[in-house]
Amino acid sequence: MKPARRRRDPEEARGEILDAADHLLAERPPDDVGLADIARGAGVSHALVSHYFGTYVGVVDAVLERRRAAVRARIVARIAKADLVDPDELVDALFDALSDRTFVRLTLWALAAERPSASETFPLHAQGMRIVADAIAERLGDPRAETRRRIEQAMVVAGSAALGYVVARPGWMAALGREPSPAFDRSVRRALGEMLRDFTAPLRPRA
Repeated sequence: MKPARRRRDPEEARGEILDAADHLLAERPPDDVGLADIARGAGVSHALVSHYFGTYVGVVDAVLERRRAAVRARIVARIAKADLVDPDELVDALFDALSDRTFVRLTLWALAAERPSASETFPLHAQGMRIVADAIAERLGDPRAETRRRIEQAMVVAGSAALGYVVARPGWMAALGREPSPAFDRSVRRALGEMLRDFTAPLRPRA
């Protein structure tokens, strides 16, 4: 006899489906997981997963958005405490965020997926980079358009460099004839911080 399915309210059911999907996607690449695996892991029917998320891509996007929100919250919390004229602190926050390997893997999968919405998946839902830029601008207390432009440019440059390094680090180290090491990782962070410091030098918190 099959065990009776436990009754859940909609929010609880949705959360448990996301928990099951997150667990599976942390262990296996997205292309090795399916709706049936997620339903089995959550102890619900395939139809219920489809009801809440529509498609498998919808589940992955929801898992990624939840992880993205957590990453964003950690960065904003650090911004609230940090000296924003010190780019090293922001670079550290960025690399710490990218230490979430599942977040990085799902981000790359979403960006590379061959579907119409793929190019919009990363920034679409909550415009997380705008939220972080708002937090930085508010902390600086400088509403000038030029300040906002520099904040956004610095974020894009730093994010591109950090994501590229995290993803391509093994290949780049091999191409340089070096072994990956924490010391070299720190040197890359310092170099990026120095470049950002030069670029953001005109930004000063108002008294």
